[in-house]
Amino acid sequence: MRLELLRPDQVAAHWALSPIAYVPIGCIEYHGPHLPLGVDGLTAHAVCTHAALASGGVVHPVSYQANGCLDLPYTITYPPSVVEAWARTVIEELHHRGAELVVLLTGHGPLDLIHLLKRVSASFNMPGRRAYGLCYLELNAARLNQPELGEPTVIDHASTIETSWILAHHPDLVQLELLPEQEDAHIVGVYGKNPRVTATAALGRQQREASADLLARRCQAILRGEWRDNLDDLRRFVDFVWPEPLTVTITSEKDVQLRVLIRNPGRASRYITALRDLIIDGRRVDLDNATLTNSSVGEVGIPIKVRALNAEHGIYVRRGQSLDLSIPEWDSATSPARITLSIDLAGVRTAELQWSATHCHESA
Repeated sequence: MRLELLRPDQVAAHWALSPIAYVPIGCIEYHGPHLPLGVDGLTAHAVCTHAALASGGVVHPVSYQANGCLDLPYTITYPPSVVEAWARTVIEELHHRGAELVVLLTGHGPLDLIHLLKRVSASFNMPGRRAYGLCYLELNAARLNQPELGEPTVIDHASTIETSWILAHHPDLVQLELLPEQEDAHIVGVYGKNPRVTATAALGRQQREASADLLARRCQAILRGEWRDNLDDLRRFVDFVWPEPLTVTITSEKDVQLRVLIRNPGRASRYITALRDLIIDGRRVDLDNATLTNSSVGEVGIPIKVRALNAEHGIYVRRGQSLDLSIPEWDSATSPARITLSIDLAGVRTAELQWSATHCHESA
């Protein structure tokens, strides 16, 4: 079913039974010392091929053009405009050649890329010319019905989940002995527990099979006109995989420039897509010139204008990281006593952060 290995008559035969084209997407990105750079493409290809076994259709070669990559050794990232142009082109070309449904399945999980693929895919929505853009994390999240209070089981970066997937379908590419033996060792590029002591091929196989089965059933329903993509999987992901509240506090108590620290104490990365309101001591603060910066290892460390944030241009605060919110126009001579900050998470939920001299908390 691999498109590049099929003769024309074989493609025609596949599409006569099920006119689906699965397009796996990955990136070239550092995934710790123990995994290959193409982890995300390998993961996406595994889901697509197993889904095609159940639903029919063909599988396009992996594309390694993606945005939202970590700034780590050997990583290659592309501008969103390039990724969007490619996505539109591959959908249009496959429709032109006979596919009625084109599935853009990314194994690379940044939410800016996911929202981009969903927006592009949603513009193809008529019988015989449909597209479905998603990440495997959505398929994993669909099974959740309560918050995950331990280590994430839906997605991570080079930790238990991703390492288990590669152990399941490419065990020869994994070198766990390159990792330290301590379970809580800090490893550059690994966001989570040391996979040397947590990853298993059995977990990877179980998740791959469940994800592929769900994807196949959804694609067949889309062809019948019985299902369409929405953001429910992403809402479930935010609700159940991000249960720990973010915290907010002051990092520079009084100056011309007020600095507020937004910290992620949880085990999973968070993606902030808007700052709605900032109220300090009952006074609404103008955020027109405010910026957010993540200076952690692996992040670009470039300030982002708060007003430029959106679902496809957000900012990550990963496990144990903090964002620096700088507000140049703050002119109070006294230190703030109370802060309320309203933020959007992943483009699908809004949360409120509160800080005072004695406590801070987040409410959905």
